[in-house]
Amino acid sequence: MSSEHSKIESLAFIQAEWVRRSQPSPCGFLTVYDVTNEQFLHLIEEGIRFKLDSQYGHGALNGKSVALVFQKTSTRTRVSFELGIAEMGGAPLFIDWRSSNFTLSALEDEIAVLSRYCHLIVARVYHHHDLLTMKQHASVPIVNGLCDLHHPCQALSDMVTIRHVFGSTNVNLLYIGDGNNVCHSLIQAATVCGANIRVITPPADAPQPSIVAQAGDSVQVGHQLDAEWIRWADVIYTDTWVSMGQETEAEDRMIRFMPYQVSESVMAMAPSHAVFMHCLPAHRGAEVSSGVLDSPQSIILDQAENRKHAQKALLVHLLT
Repeated sequence: MSSEHSKIESLAFIQAEWVRRSQPSPCGFLTVYDVTNEQFLHLIEEGIRFKLDSQYGHGALNGKSVALVFQKTSTRTRVSFELGIAEMGGAPLFIDWRSSNFTLSALEDEIAVLSRYCHLIVARVYHHHDLLTMKQHASVPIVNGLCDLHHPCQALSDMVTIRHVFGSTNVNLLYIGDGNNVCHSLIQAATVCGANIRVITPPADAPQPSIVAQAGDSVQVGHQLDAEWIRWADVIYTDTWVSMGQETEAEDRMIRFMPYQVSESVMAMAPSHAVFMHCLPAHRGAEVSSGVLDSPQSIILDQAENRKHAQKALLVHLLT
């Protein structure tokens, strides 16, 4: 091949790459519904495979870089993504929003620039509309590491956990507590996975009606700790009552939510095979008692571990 021909091919590649990186991101994972039902179910099975085979996916992200842009503090999301990326040969880059120029520049400009450096961006933010802005101006996939409305990576790993424990995702899932971002994503995941989900919350803290309506018959919402609903459950799930950004409401929320604590007496009403789940961090003596957290029915550590396995499957899906 002549050197002139090589130059033309190189120029064509550069132009194609420039066009690709100038276009809005073609895919991503802002909510559970951003992938097809078939893809979500496939991700669950791939997450199981990553869990059972530590060598699976080795080298899958060679040459790939992933930015982790975090407004909020994190333990599980940051560690599971960083280690998962590194274990597959990729390069994770953590960016603390508060100590970067994301605090100075327009979000659309910063995210467009970051897209030129990295192949995928994981963003953990306060507001969902920031993720929509990122998706609009990025030329690489955006993954929601948590926002005020959704936590799809958590829901994906929760379904990996349920699938591993029960051999199926066709379970009865009872969520007790705040109808928050975790609750929203669990409702969406249940509709995809063939699970039945019931949600018990204080009346003022129910999940968004639009998300409940979209789920159809897969979800029911109530406001009392109903013994019949507890006996129905294969999985009992709760989350913090005071999320980041709600600290000024903490005292009022504690009073309002205390009747919804998952205690030993609640778990005693559940079937003997029922398990307890919590996305963590947990507040012992608030949304859950220490006795439940430390009981044989608690699978919270497996649940936390599975964040890494599920997210490996997601990264491979989006990047390869």
